[in-house]
Amino acid sequence: MKTTGKNNFTESEGIFRSIFENSGEAILITHPNGAIYSANMEACRIFGMSEAEICNLGRDGIIDITDSRLLPALKVRQITGKFKGELTLIRKDGAKFPAEVTSTIFRDAAGDARTAMIIRDITQRKKAEMELHLQSEIMKNITEGINLVRQNDNLIVFTNPKFDVLFGYETGELIGKKVAILNAPTGKRPEETKQDIIDILNRTGEWHGEILNIKKNGSQIWCYVNISMFIHQDYGRVYLSVHSDITDRKQAEANIKESEARFRSLFENSLLGISITSPVGKLILVNNAYAQMYGYENPEKMLAEVISVGSLYANPADREEVLKSLQKNSFMAARELNVIRRDGSILSVLVTASAISDNEGNLLSFQATHLDLTDRKKYEEKIHAVSFYARNLIEASLDPLVTINADGKITDVNLATEQITGYERNRLIGSDFSDYFTEPQKAREGYKIVFHKGLVKDYPLTLLHKSGKTTPVLYNATLFKNESGEVQGVFAAARDITFRKKMEEELRMSSELLEKLNQHLHDVWEHEKAQLAMNIHDDLGQKLTALNMDLAWMKSRMGVQSQNVRKKLNEMSFDINETIDGIKEISALLRPAILFDLGLIPAITSHLNKFEKQSGIKCKLICDPEEFEIDDRLALILYRIIQESLTNAARHSKATSVQVSLKKIKSKVELLITDNGIGIDRNKVKSASSLGIAGIKERVNLVNGKMLIRGVKKSGTTIKVTIPFIKNRKDD
Repeated sequence: MKTTGKNNFTESEGIFRSIFENSGEAILITHPNGAIYSANMEACRIFGMSEAEICNLGRDGIIDITDSRLLPALKVRQITGKFKGELTLIRKDGAKFPAEVTSTIFRDAAGDARTAMIIRDITQRKKAEMELHLQSEIMKNITEGINLVRQNDNLIVFTNPKFDVLFGYETGELIGKKVAILNAPTGKRPEETKQDIIDILNRTGEWHGEILNIKKNGSQIWCYVNISMFIHQDYGRVYLSVHSDITDRKQAEANIKESEARFRSLFENSLLGISITSPVGKLILVNNAYAQMYGYENPEKMLAEVISVGSLYANPADREEVLKSLQKNSFMAARELNVIRRDGSILSVLVTASAISDNEGNLLSFQATHLDLTDRKKYEEKIHAVSFYARNLIEASLDPLVTINADGKITDVNLATEQITGYERNRLIGSDFSDYFTEPQKAREGYKIVFHKGLVKDYPLTLLHKSGKTTPVLYNATLFKNESGEVQGVFAAARDITFRKKMEEELRMSSELLEKLNQHLHDVWEHEKAQLAMNIHDDLGQKLTALNMDLAWMKSRMGVQSQNVRKKLNEMSFDINETIDGIKEISALLRPAILFDLGLIPAITSHLNKFEKQSGIKCKLICDPEEFEIDDRLALILYRIIQESLTNAARHSKATSVQVSLKKIKSKVELLITDNGIGIDRNKVKSASSLGIAGIKERVNLVNGKMLIRGVKKSGTTIKVTIPFIKNRKDD
């Protein structure tokens, strides 16, 4: 969109042309209707166009007209003459980017309405804000792997360190890659699995379940995944996924299924008769050996004909004795009983039984094993086989297992115990069990607990290898008894928790690192604000002052015949002075110079006076002592806390007075801010949406301080902050 307005600009605003061309900010000179007259070099760079291309396109060509903020911005500028805010702009290649736009209406030398637009590309700032937000989320979920996937192209745009480690990648290596590289083949085709999840997400906005993924090295990893879908201001529709490694659990489930299959195989093929009955005596399950022992062709036939297990006893009193034994000890040792077969004949069997209960101790069933005593030798051989199998299970255990007699001497160990202590079995058996721990007395105390309570769970100890190497373990132990119910000693099992300890230490170090990073980001942010304040004040302020002086020079050379021009110059001078005042205001907010030049107390006093004039809320300052020589960083944090607290009071408290008390108590500084307003609600203190309070808490945490907020309905709110006192280094 071409016009001769550019020539008018060049001729009438020559002084400003130098600033316009050499500014580090993108500047456009436009008409309120959207026509563009001129664009400086920075504007051409940002949009990737020549000045002529920008002028030809006009406002609608470089600003996203679908941005809902555009029309309100134009309305504000029309009413007030100025606008400052964020809009979405468009580069030459069609790429959209966020920008901070300042637009002001002015009149050129010919009296025509013009607008000056200052544009700042804030893409990187938005990205930094998102990363800071994600860092905050990561701190809450640091033990889980987190990633963010853009929906339209399935590209990974963020991962936390835990996620990278979980899948075996270097930090940031997954950024920009397709999420499909994490998919592992399953029973369904990957694209179908993904579509199922997407369908659920589109309906409900979230999905959770188990997914089989593949790590960088090609190994598979099972994860329990929580996925939520939301709209991100930079990436559009995205998926936020939280991954928990459940590979060990899946392996355990597979082992359980395998164990159940082995049990089923053992149950079905065992030569011992095995039965399971309900608490009221109804047969629930029998194996082939049991059914055939009683003269039935198969288990189904026996279950159909036998109503109650009590009918199988030749002597009904035996049934009562079995139940009494099970009720007392939940187990009945091997006992010889006479039972009735299908044909009415009497059979002698050796019976063992146990009560099966759930985790709450509720009785579920009874399990019994029957051995036909007509073939005693066969029985003994099978008992030996079962014993050998049990021994193999013990030896195969990865956990150290020991039995200890009533005197505290080791009576048996497995291979894992030999390996973790470095001593052979014959050396361990007969020795005092406490000799193999770094704290023998603590080990003996745990042993006493077992005898007192019958068991001990997750008792922390440290095993000592003969080489001096130590292994942290959790011990679980219980009493074991003989057939007569007499206590024989303790059966103990240890679980190596070296890996868990390592993970806990890494988590602690990670938390400390995140805290230091947060402190660094805060310091960087304050430094950048200070630099920005000085640049605005020194650069723009000086240039506007120079421009004002040039206007004064021009006015001094105007004749009487130039009253209209003199009036216009006066208006321009007034606008420039207002702009200079605004720059000073912004600079003071970004970097309170009075704080660093005169100290904390004068800065607080000045801010309270200004706040009182602006809000009408009476302010009172109490200082003890009256002067504070405090570290600049702590002083700035205290000043920011007061600023935020007063802002909250003005917005929400409906207070008429505020009192600020600052005291030095020994090695700490105590700050009290009290108002007489309506009193903050307790839920708002803890609410994540209370950004002002969250900001105060974050600043207090940065200096290892403590904060307490107390609100009394209709009686006001008190904020108490206590931080360690650090004297200003420049005074040392």
